[in-house]
Amino acid sequence: MRNILIVLMTIVLGTWLQPVLAESSSSYQLGAGDVLRISVHNNPDLSLETRVPEDGAISYPLIGNVSVGGLTASAAEKKIATMLESGGFVKQPQVNILVLQFQSKMVSVLGSVNKPGRYPLERVTTLPELIALAGGPTVDGSDLITIVNKSVKTQYDLNKIIGNSEAETITLTGGEIVYIHSRDVSVLGQVNRPGKYAVTNGVRTLADFLSVAGGIAQGGSDTISLSTFRNGELEHLDIDVDKIFRSGGDAANFALASGDMIYVPRAPIGYIFGEVQRPGAFRIERDMTVVQALAQGGGPTARGTQRGIKLHRRNAKGDVEVISVKLTDKVLAEDVIYVQESLF
Repeated sequence: MRNILIVLMTIVLGTWLQPVLAESSSSYQLGAGDVLRISVHNNPDLSLETRVPEDGAISYPLIGNVSVGGLTASAAEKKIATMLESGGFVKQPQVNILVLQFQSKMVSVLGSVNKPGRYPLERVTTLPELIALAGGPTVDGSDLITIVNKSVKTQYDLNKIIGNSEAETITLTGGEIVYIHSRDVSVLGQVNRPGKYAVTNGVRTLADFLSVAGGIAQGGSDTISLSTFRNGELEHLDIDVDKIFRSGGDAANFALASGDMIYVPRAPIGYIFGEVQRPGAFRIERDMTVVQALAQGGGPTARGTQRGIKLHRRNAKGDVEVISVKLTDKVLAEDVIYVQESLF
């Protein structure tokens, strides 16, 4: 489906571009590197093909140096005609300038396009027109486009500007770099296959990307972090993955965009020591209680007791507090549980 949309968009842009490219190059401002063919009606000796030098001044027969840099072709024609007539060389000369090579205003198109490269601009060109010249985005190309011009970066969403008046206001005049981003999302942290994965028609949602990354690894948490661009702003969200799959709701399982990042942190860890069968670290499951943590440690030893269990927990200031807990109290990340020896 996306391939069809890309083809249709390229055809539409190309159709839109054809009548524009048919316009005369007379509105183009001449610059260094442009190759010109200059002719004067009924004066073949005054015909000349020349390249505009860096200073913008060409050498023309009879009249010498003529500064044409920054002028349109029609303005340069009038200037040469005036100089020929005022010098008494030709009466009412009819001068014609044809731009053979447009080289002074180049734009680089990079990234996920079908024909990346440098493109000469024959006139002021809009962004959709330039993308059409470059063959449109590739299959893995995104709608996100960055234009770099004189150290200023501007981002655009192609999907939003195509077909509305904003597209006409995004123009290129030469010297810009246009970069079409790839459609990829980074999946990092505690997953089985971390990496970058392309946004395609079949892989778009949070659950999709976790799936192609091999799912959450054994030591991964059920609560993940998502960095995503929404309405032009970067947002950081904490999402309960277990809830997504258990409820089947789409509220949190929304479609991701190019540049989004999924991070799966390690599952929270607790510790238990003292008179237990298996002292050490354990994974804190959802809503785990003290008695469940005690079960993770294999239960009390023959000398241990469930009474008077102490819990070491850091407070908001980072200081460790020792508190007495009930078996039904919840266990938090980094809690340290101590099971005492029975006095009887």
